[in-house]
Amino acid sequence: MDVQHPPSKTTVFLDQPPSCLQFCPAAPDHFVVGTYLLSENKDVDGNIQQTKTGSLQLWKIDDVQNHSKEGGALSLIQHLPLPYAVFDLHFHPQTPSIFAFASSTGSVALFQVTDSRITHLWTQSVHDDPSIPALFLAWTPPKFLTQDQADGFAVTFSDGTTALFEAQITSSSSDGNHLSELGSFAAKHMIEVWFVALATFQDESHQQRGSSEIPFIFTGDDFGSLNTRRLAQKSTEDEDELLPHLLYEHDDRARHHTAGVTSILPLPLPLWQGAPLLLTGSYDEYLRVYNATRKGEVLAEMCLGGGVWRLQLISTQCSHPEDKVQTWKFLVLASCMHAGTRVVRVTGRFKESSLSWEMGILAEFTEHESMNYASDVWKPDGGYDLQGKEVSELLCVSSSFYDRRLCTWRVDV
Repeated sequence: MDVQHPPSKTTVFLDQPPSCLQFCPAAPDHFVVGTYLLSENKDVDGNIQQTKTGSLQLWKIDDVQNHSKEGGALSLIQHLPLPYAVFDLHFHPQTPSIFAFASSTGSVALFQVTDSRITHLWTQSVHDDPSIPALFLAWTPPKFLTQDQADGFAVTFSDGTTALFEAQITSSSSDGNHLSELGSFAAKHMIEVWFVALATFQDESHQQRGSSEIPFIFTGDDFGSLNTRRLAQKSTEDEDELLPHLLYEHDDRARHHTAGVTSILPLPLPLWQGAPLLLTGSYDEYLRVYNATRKGEVLAEMCLGGGVWRLQLISTQCSHPEDKVQTWKFLVLASCMHAGTRVVRVTGRFKESSLSWEMGILAEFTEHESMNYASDVWKPDGGYDLQGKEVSELLCVSSSFYDRRLCTWRVDV
C-alpha cells in the first residue's frame, strides 16, 4: 500500500501551545488538551525571569457519529487557566472519566470529566523541590501492585529521578493527603527522564496463565539510555508492601538509541527469551522493536523522519497459528515532533524459537509547522483503543506546539 498523505479536515489555532492531549474514554467525542506557555520578563535589574503557565481545554468533535466524511468540526467546550504548565496527561485505565497530569512545579493534579465539564479533584506535590518539573506520568496497570484494589502511578522528573505513589483517585476534597510514596529510584545522572512505562508480562512458557503476571518498570532518559526494572511476582512476603520488591535492574547505557529515549510502548506479548518486547521512540527519529534483555537488543527499526516523541497502540490483531506461525499486527500512532504524525503498522511473526519483524508507514500527516508533541485517535464507542473493532478508517486529532495548531484528518487502514 502506498503511503497516504491526508489533508486536514479541520484546523483551529489555540491560545497557548499544546503539549499533550487525549480523548476521554467515558465521553467519546470529547478530548482534553494540556498547554505549556513559557513567558519571559525582565525585572528592575534587567534580569530575565521565566514563568511557566498553562491550561486545560475540553474540546468536542462535532458530527462524527454518522461517520460523515465532512464531520469533524471542533468546538471549545471549556477552558481552565492554570498557574503552571502541563507536561503530560493520561486518563485512568479503569476509571475512564478521571485523568491526571504532571506539571512544571513538580506536582500531579487529578481532574474528572462529567457532563461535558472538567472538575478539579486535587493537586499534590510529588517532589520536594517545586522548581523540578514532573515530566511524565504513568498509571499502574491492573495486577501491578500487590493488592488488586490499590491504585497508583509513576512520575519522572527533570533531575533524573523516578518515583511511584499510591493514589486515592475518588476523593473530591482538595484537603488531606491523597498520595503516599511507594518507592523511588535515585538519579544516576542529573538528566531528564522523559518517559516511564509500567506493564505486566506473562511468562513465555504460557504455562502459568492463571498465576500472577510479572511487573516491569521501563524508563528512558535524555542520554539515550533505556532502563529495565523487573519486580517480583505476588507472594506472601510482599503482602505488607504495595510495591513488589526489585529483582534486578538493567541499563543499556545508550547502546541502541543515539539520542534521548522519549517513548516506550510495551507490547502485549509474553516474554521473549526471558525479556519483554517493546516499541521505543527516540529523538534520533527511529521507531524500534526492542527486546529488553540485560544489554538490550534491537530486532527491527525504521526512520520515521522526525523525533519520535510519543507512541500510542491503536489496535492489536493476532492470527490463529498456521504451520506453527503466529502473526501479530500492531497499529500505532506516532507523534514525530518536527515531521508531523505517522500511522504505522508493526508485524511480528513467531515460529517456534524464531521471530521476525516488519514495519511500514501507512500515513503521514505533515501540515503541522512546528513540534508535534500530541496526537490521538477518535474511538466511536469510547474506551482506550480500537481493540476488537472492525475499522477501515481512522479519525485523528494532532497538534503542533509553536504554531498552536490543532488538526483533524482521516486515514484508511
